[in-house]
Amino acid sequence: MSQSEKDKSIKLIRDKEDRKLPPELQNIELWQTNRRSFLKAAILAGAISQIGFLQSCAESLENGNEYLTGDQIKILKSILLKLFPNDGNGPSAEDLHSYEYILWVLQDPGANAENNSYVIEGIDWANEASQELFHTKYNDLDSNQQDRFIAGFIEIDYGKDWCSILITLILESLLLDPVYGGNPDGIGWKWLNHTPGFPGPTEQLRYDKVIETARSNY
Repeated sequence: MSQSEKDKSIKLIRDKEDRKLPPELQNIELWQTNRRSFLKAAILAGAISQIGFLQSCAESLENGNEYLTGDQIKILKSILLKLFPNDGNGPSAEDLHSYEYILWVLQDPGANAENNSYVIEGIDWANEASQELFHTKYNDLDSNQQDRFIAGFIEIDYGKDWCSILITLILESLLLDPVYGGNPDGIGWKWLNHTPGFPGPTEQLRYDKVIETARSNY
């Protein structure tokens, strides 16, 4: 990263100090611990099956949907791959279907709306930062420029925080049952030489049904 790009990054830090984490995310270590607890519970109880959801809107996964525009999708998928690349040492974010998993997170009825908004807004912040640092939209950068952009973006407080959230979600897509939309065919498990619990998720133990049953008891 050149000195001029670093100087611009410093200016971005000053100009965007209001881009703070939502209250639940301000203690990232605590949030990540809570996500790990969610992960363990999901593995034990079985996951909500979003296979039908993902199959029914396969085209909208790329061209835009009710959560993300086509441009936002392209930016997000690219940044996920930059954070967890195909470097020959294991599955990439693309191999893990991390984007599809994040889409599941965004449409999960039990999700925190403010946290979801933060994930989505971060995509736009990255695009704005690209235009300030490189005078062009992120999607118009070549691969080398995108690498340099990420190196600068994670030096900015809000960029570092946002990318940290994405990395946590990538790791979830690596570890969770494939019914969540990530970890297709257990590719992450195979890489880690992990043997998942048996039996796997059943229709009766779907996450949404567990929540529905719990709510009906109150």
